[in-house]
Amino acid sequence: MKKRIVLWILVLLLIVALCPVSAFADNGPYTLRTEIEGKDPQLIRAYDALYAGNIYLSLTDLAAALNGTEKQFRFERIVSSTDGEYFAVTRAQAAALSSGASEERPYSGTDVLNPYRNRLFVDGNEHKYYTHNNGNGDLYMSLTDVQLMLDLTAELPDSGRLVLQLDRPFLPDISQLKEDGYFEMMNSVYLGDAATGKSLFYYDSRETMPVASISKLLSYVVLREALDSGEIRETDTVRISENVQRLSFSADGIIRMLAGQAIPFRELLEGMLISSSNECALALAEHLCGSEEAFVQRMNTKAQELGLRSAEMFNCHGLPSYSEGNVPVKHQNRMSASDLFKLTCLILERYPDITEITSRQYLKMPSLDNYQSANSNPLLFNMEGVTGMKTGSTNRAGYCLVATMPVQAEDGEHVIVLVILGAESADVRGQAAEILLRYAADRLSQTD
Repeated sequence: MKKRIVLWILVLLLIVALCPVSAFADNGPYTLRTEIEGKDPQLIRAYDALYAGNIYLSLTDLAAALNGTEKQFRFERIVSSTDGEYFAVTRAQAAALSSGASEERPYSGTDVLNPYRNRLFVDGNEHKYYTHNNGNGDLYMSLTDVQLMLDLTAELPDSGRLVLQLDRPFLPDISQLKEDGYFEMMNSVYLGDAATGKSLFYYDSRETMPVASISKLLSYVVLREALDSGEIRETDTVRISENVQRLSFSADGIIRMLAGQAIPFRELLEGMLISSSNECALALAEHLCGSEEAFVQRMNTKAQELGLRSAEMFNCHGLPSYSEGNVPVKHQNRMSASDLFKLTCLILERYPDITEITSRQYLKMPSLDNYQSANSNPLLFNMEGVTGMKTGSTNRAGYCLVATMPVQAEDGEHVIVLVILGAESADVRGQAAEILLRYAADRLSQTD
């Protein structure tokens, strides 16, 4: 027994000797020596989230560093007996007293940092950025999101050195980003002007890709045409089937529903578009056509009528669908980014009132005990002027988005339409969308 214990001790000592010191050392935040014009160098604590270079900054330290500048802000952790814990950024206010980072530490590689959406309010409005809560009243926010939130430009000329250019709005060079491989984090992108139909930027936009819940936009067109023809009415009450109940209680369910419940058509339509409810889509499909299969046939027929040649729908909501057989085949609704741009432009032309639903930050369903949920589109919280339109994600499709944003130009109003398919994460999707919408708005505003 003693020999076995000694043997295990020797094995552990050998592992320690062979492993890098950093594997056992404290990989806590390092500090970036931060340069701001007109101020002495500041120290800001930072983390690398899982990979070197994926930088997250301490908002406490950043607020202290920017104090007294045109980009100053107050950052606070607030604990309320009614609202619980949340964080607040108030721009144009002086930072609360803080010592900030007191010790300069060199770059220390990556740390296990898994950001999620802490409750964050900016100037009193809820935002949906991914942040890391260190448990001590501070949040760490990605360098990209910091630039988006404060509209400034950051540069990293050397390791451990950060330069903040406060008078330079955050507007990256899209051509340079493409050359650098930024859009390789997505399957395809299409950015265009709905008013003219012209493209402003595209990346592999003709490739047919899984589109997940973006499929619900085509479902919406089928439903609206049925409303226009009088086949169904917006005042209808929809009876929930056992199929809908089963889906609502599954892992892919969003809103719990019971067979036999009667829910207003309008509430289901809003649930489908705002919360991306799969069960709402199924309930509406069954209400119109009697079965999902018949509804999907209408979706595919309509897609061909509209010239969406890449579209292939297997269900009304965008979840994976399996064929029968001893080796089931997994299917997913598919379309190209360029065809989704065409579909979105058509919806905006025929049914512009869709944005009255898709621009809402929250869903409320009175018939289901006032069920409430937030819109699945983070841009509605993070970027002023966005009016929709739909998000989607599955393991195969990645993170998808169709976004719309009206902008004023010298020749009148234009509506930017952005399609992103297959982003590798929700935060990449959100950041890329804000960057591309900023680029389009700037380009259209300069149109003669």
